[in-house]
Amino acid sequence: MIKKFKRFLPKKLLPRLLLIFFLPLILTQCLAIFFFYDRHWEKIINRFSNIAVNQVNLLINEYEKEGLKKTQEIAKTLNIEFSIDKIIYDNSLTESSFFEKRIHRNISNRVGGGIDIVFEKDSVKLLPIVDGKKLSIKFPRKYLLSETPTILFLWIISSSLVLSIIAFLFLRIQIRAIYRLAKSAEDFGQGKKIKKFKPEGAMEIRLAGNAFMKMRMRINNYISQRTSFLAGISHDLGTIITRIKLRLELLREQPEINSIKKDVETMQIFLKEYLDYSEKVNIKKFSKVNILDLIKEVINSSKYKNKNISVVCKKTLTLNTDKNSLYRIVFNLFENASRYGNQIIISAKKKSKTLVIELDDDGPGIHPRHKEKVFKPFYKIDNSRNLNQGGSGLGLSIANELTKKIKGKINLSDSKKLKGSCFSIIFDS
Repeated sequence: MIKKFKRFLPKKLLPRLLLIFFLPLILTQCLAIFFFYDRHWEKIINRFSNIAVNQVNLLINEYEKEGLKKTQEIAKTLNIEFSIDKIIYDNSLTESSFFEKRIHRNISNRVGGGIDIVFEKDSVKLLPIVDGKKLSIKFPRKYLLSETPTILFLWIISSSLVLSIIAFLFLRIQIRAIYRLAKSAEDFGQGKKIKKFKPEGAMEIRLAGNAFMKMRMRINNYISQRTSFLAGISHDLGTIITRIKLRLELLREQPEINSIKKDVETMQIFLKEYLDYSEKVNIKKFSKVNILDLIKEVINSSKYKNKNISVVCKKTLTLNTDKNSLYRIVFNLFENASRYGNQIIISAKKKSKTLVIELDDDGPGIHPRHKEKVFKPFYKIDNSRNLNQGGSGLGLSIANELTKKIKGKINLSDSKKLKGSCFSIIFDS
């Protein structure tokens, strides 16, 4: 039962707060109006009707004893018009509201004989029949119908409406502060630059905003320190490795020397990948990039360009993105596919508003238990300790992080074209 009820509840915070505010308010107003009208109007109608009936009976008795002229004098002192009426009224057309019908019923029950009542704009006519004549007893409308409840009703509605508008504006400001905090946290988590963020709203929201700013500052300091640390290590080790390479070149060619040279080259590659992973990427603005030209650049700059490579892409296919980031993403995925496969198919196509770049290889594929872990830093599928074969485990992680920064995502699946692995880069435009 509760689950069914939850389906009809709003999902966002602002509608929920408005529901919490308006539901008790509307319920309270309805109950107040109901009890007021039920109790107050009941008393007002009965009291006014009783007074009017007493005055009508007084005037009728006086008319039967003293005649028309004397009765009119008495009616004048009561601010009532008394006369003999010869106009025929259609009573069904004069009653319009619930209260007018209620007054008619109360007066008819207390006055002997039939009596018609005509409700006019400023007056109420009671038309009793005495001695075959229809008398007209005209009361001011305010004698029978009070305007106070109507004024009170309008006051309740208008004041509630004003308070509701103020409450809505206040809640909207609080929700806006929470939304900005969430948006800033989301942008920071994706590595985007936060232009302006100022804690605002209620005290608790400000505390959360200040805590976020302190956390952001600590994380940025940590990242800067880590980047500087790795850059320093890379520079120092790079200098040492360069010296080792120079000394190795001066030695005679021997199998052991060649093996050492390969290890030194591997160390240089690893240092570059470590530095690339720790590097903070700043994306200033997007530009239109031709996908086919970018794929050709990737292939020509790779050491695996002599493998069996097929490219399926239209010459006019473009994407509005950061070229350097997209180049590094495709390059890393291409290097990964080339390392494990001999045949590679790179295809790019656009479906409605989605652009997909796929890299298929004929390698051994990736076991399902590894698919969720391959994008983690330093994770390697093979257990080999041979660094020349296994790589640093950062290529896919770098590609995944860069894809997030340019508003895309990477999916990994089994290749249907070459029975190996398929990496898909997806962009929603």
